[in-house]
Amino acid sequence: MPGNPQPRNRQPTVRSGNEPCSAPAMDPAGGGAWAHSRAALDRLEKLLRCSRCTNILREPVCLGGCEHIFCSNCVSDCIGTECPVCYTPAWIQDVKINRQLDSMIQLYSKLRNLLHDNKLSGVKACLRRKVCEQEEKYEIPEGPQRSRLNREQLLPKLFDGCYFYLGGTFKHHPKDNLIKLVTAGGGQILSRKPKSDSDVTQTINTVAYHARPDSDQRFCTQYIIYEDLSNYRPERVRQGKVWMAPSSWFIDCVMSFELLPLDN
Repeated sequence: MPGNPQPRNRQPTVRSGNEPCSAPAMDPAGGGAWAHSRAALDRLEKLLRCSRCTNILREPVCLGGCEHIFCSNCVSDCIGTECPVCYTPAWIQDVKINRQLDSMIQLYSKLRNLLHDNKLSGVKACLRRKVCEQEEKYEIPEGPQRSRLNREQLLPKLFDGCYFYLGGTFKHHPKDNLIKLVTAGGGQILSRKPKSDSDVTQTINTVAYHARPDSDQRFCTQYIIYEDLSNYRPERVRQGKVWMAPSSWFIDCVMSFELLPLDN
């Protein structure tokens, strides 16, 4: 018959659409596609470093008048003055958090844990063994792990017994989000600012379970939270059961699942 001749001894390959594809080949030596991905991630890391401390950005801030980006804590002394790199004036109204970059940094951290972990990551293990592995063996340590164990052991929630008063305006950490985190962590929101010199306040008989046991912070149960980058600066309070704390400290506590020490 006319037409192109078919090669002999070659059987057509037919695969059902429901049949799972074979797992991608994993290079034990770390080469191939994984090596290229790690190299690309290293290049990305250089773009995600603070222009002042050169570490990976934490809460990236643009000062408004230039293209330099910093960790929010690195330029707290520069707001209202000038950029510490190019000396462009930095007006308070121009200071803003780069939320898209912040999301990218979080994604970068997850990818780095996946590609650079010395141990076999959970995703790699599933691909290699073609079965679903237990998450606990590959979970992120510290905060996430403490949170899981705390829940499994039915221990008090992170902010159990703690009260929070949110003072001033909140733009970087929206107040609604902070309230949700407080309630999810077992804490309560105060509608009025607590008075450190009140006998009623100081005689509340509760202890912060997740504070370090050797710290006087375990007796603190009422926090006045303010936003670091706002103009609002409440009078410093650190007396008995009432302490003042920045919103960045509160977020760090959530991330680490621990009531972290506050600077004096």
